[in-house]
Amino acid sequence: MTDFFDENEQHELHGGWGSLFVDVDDDDDLDYVPQSTEYDSDRLSDESDWYPVPLEDEPPAPPIQLQGTRAMRERLGSANKLKRVRKILEFMESQDMNLPIFLNALSWGDDGCTSDPKVRYERTALMVSEELPSILERWYRVPRATHSRSHYVRPAGARRALEDFAMRCAADVIDRELKCTSHLFRSPKDSLSEAALTSFSFTEVAYKFQESSGAPHTWSLLHGAMQRQCRRQKADEQSKNSRKNPNMAAVMLFSQLQYMRSRNAAAWVKPLTVFLKAKGASAKSLDLLHTLRITMSHSWGMRAYAGISEKSMEELQKVIHLLAWWLAYDNVNFAFQVFAQRLANQSHFDSGTSGSVFIKPHAPPPLTLSSAALQEQRHTGRQNPITLNDIVMLEVAAAPRIHAHIVHIVLRTLLDCPEFDLETYSNPTHSAFAPSPPVSCLPHGPEHITKQYVLGTVHIDEASYDGTDDLIKEWMRQLKLDRMDEQQRTGLERVLVWIGDQLTVDRLRGLANYRCEDANGYDRLDWLVVVFGWFHALMAFANSLHRQYFGSTSGWGLRQAFALLNRKGLQNVKIKGNFYQHLHEGILHVAEARLRDCWRKVAGVEALSDLRKLPPEHLQALAERLVHELTSNDAVEGLENAMDGQKDDVLRQSVMWNRDVLYYILLHRSMQIGDVGMMEDLLPHLFFRFAGGGNHKYAVEILELLQGLHREWPAEVKDFVRQNCWLVNLSGAPDEFQAIDLVEEHTVKDVKVTYRPKGPNAFWELMKARAPAIPTLRSLDDYISSEFRTIYQGVSHTDPSKEQDVQHLYEFYRKAGIHDYQPGRDTINDVKEVVSKGVQIGAS
Repeated sequence: MTDFFDENEQHELHGGWGSLFVDVDDDDDLDYVPQSTEYDSDRLSDESDWYPVPLEDEPPAPPIQLQGTRAMRERLGSANKLKRVRKILEFMESQDMNLPIFLNALSWGDDGCTSDPKVRYERTALMVSEELPSILERWYRVPRATHSRSHYVRPAGARRALEDFAMRCAADVIDRELKCTSHLFRSPKDSLSEAALTSFSFTEVAYKFQESSGAPHTWSLLHGAMQRQCRRQKADEQSKNSRKNPNMAAVMLFSQLQYMRSRNAAAWVKPLTVFLKAKGASAKSLDLLHTLRITMSHSWGMRAYAGISEKSMEELQKVIHLLAWWLAYDNVNFAFQVFAQRLANQSHFDSGTSGSVFIKPHAPPPLTLSSAALQEQRHTGRQNPITLNDIVMLEVAAAPRIHAHIVHIVLRTLLDCPEFDLETYSNPTHSAFAPSPPVSCLPHGPEHITKQYVLGTVHIDEASYDGTDDLIKEWMRQLKLDRMDEQQRTGLERVLVWIGDQLTVDRLRGLANYRCEDANGYDRLDWLVVVFGWFHALMAFANSLHRQYFGSTSGWGLRQAFALLNRKGLQNVKIKGNFYQHLHEGILHVAEARLRDCWRKVAGVEALSDLRKLPPEHLQALAERLVHELTSNDAVEGLENAMDGQKDDVLRQSVMWNRDVLYYILLHRSMQIGDVGMMEDLLPHLFFRFAGGGNHKYAVEILELLQGLHREWPAEVKDFVRQNCWLVNLSGAPDEFQAIDLVEEHTVKDVKVTYRPKGPNAFWELMKARAPAIPTLRSLDDYISSEFRTIYQGVSHTDPSKEQDVQHLYEFYRKAGIHDYQPGRDTINDVKEVVSKGVQIGAS
């Protein structure tokens, strides 16, 4: 070395690097190099270096080799390096070695170079240097020569070698990272359970991929390949608002890769297959997607569908022995179409039945229902039936509670009016505006969620008593309660509550009466308690208002209002299609418009905005006055008893409508919030309305319920019916209670439309086999919608604004003065007072 470098350069080298790690005064130790350091690059041969190492609390100090390189770079500064480079190259030639051979030997070229301390030290210095990335960059993209006639041509450099090497490295990295992340796509053991099918989270998996312990390099490669380089920054800024989410696409590509490598890596593939199969994907489409490793095969989808149903029924058959349960069912009608007519293959219309079992898996268990106590109370109650006087007294006791809620409904009508503009009112949160406390509200929350199990849809018509008898046997068979020992236990110990529409409960009650002299309690149906569904009772209430107040286009009834609003298809009462939805909205809109006019009349103002000047207490008092003068029984009776020539039939009809429709709104609202106490308070009014309005079947059902609540049911049965068998909450949210028969109507829709089997074999047997899977498919549907934000496309819709319709009616009623007293005014259509008539019928 003394012949190759001059004296100054020798001093610079030994006084530079050597001073960092050896004592310059010890000449015998000048060539010493540490045998091992924390950053020794030779440790890359250790397999553990290919896997991430947890970060320490404090960053480690820079390696000594890196410090030496930095120090030497500072000493060189802007000095000409060409002279030194040429001397080094000339010396290498004198040693019969050029740069490729030198670099090959330095980079673990042979055993001697691998183990020599000096070579190891210098090699590590290169591996950890800050210059290495820029060296590789220039090898890959060589700078153009500035003093050459061909400066516009970029030299090839080591591009081809580096690209080939990078591809090999990338293949190794991708393979290693796919192995490290394979557990994220591993199918759980019970892959067809509801929890497993809805457990895969795209957001969580994408986050784990980007962690150092995931697949950060493969993620970066796929994520970057989805976007043009010039648009990546802008795409990152807009990724949260864009539906073209590269994270979702990247996870989907990972899913394909993992499933291609292992059939067990199907944590996302299986839910997607079940979802598409439930949505009616054909066999060819599923098999095509399976070829692309996006889904499982069609045959697997068929087995999965059957497996979900079997697991659901097995779970139900176990849970009914552990928790309290109740059952509801309803008829379902199908139109079967054929495309090749034969004697045994004709298009036809057929009827069957769909049933469901409900439980509360997390709620505190109710009191045990005693069959013996029920039979004893029934015997006592039948000897002391409820009387008209009892019903009247129940209505009198409930009147103050009903009045308080009606006053709040009237007050809320004003507060929700855009013209009043509550948000800018001086005291919008005053206690006078708070709703009245519920009479007895059902608890809500996750621990009170009701779970639904769907039974197999059967080809049995419930309309006849024979069909009802067959249905009882079929439901017991599906629940595995049809064995002799289970029948004996049911007849002696169990109390089961079954719910349905008026036809369902009427057939069940009639069958029990027919069998009252059978030999044992099971055959006599002693164990059965039947309860009508409140949704159908609400529909009957709306239909009763329609019949009573429909009138004519020239009168002041619903027909005139529907004509003004251009509402079609509401002339005749129907029980199918969307008639009830349209009628319900029409009733609410007419009621709101009339109540706004009542506020104008009572307050003596020209515009409702003038009421903003009044304090909350004054508005509360006006609401009380409005209820007394324009919505009460006393007001109706006062107008009916007026002397001849002083009567105002238009005002009488308007006040009577206001009174009746407020009961309807109160019942609808009480069902939404789960106020079963208020629902019970409204039973006497419903009885009188149905009895006086000609709906004798529902009058009987109300009477049977009152008889059960106040005469024939023990306390624990009454509490069980109130707490579980009127309303259910499938989500746990405070205002999302639903009548059980409404839930069953939704199930009928899913059986008939949403999840109806398609194809030549879509008959009763296949529908029966697939129906129990419906609750799991609903959860999977909700999960897919939330993961991919498809909830904004087809899952829900926004109702059009009602304000224009309500305001149009309000202006019409204001100009007509329907709430202004005008003696001698008559109407074309005479509206009968059905509630008073119901009292008279009850007395007879």
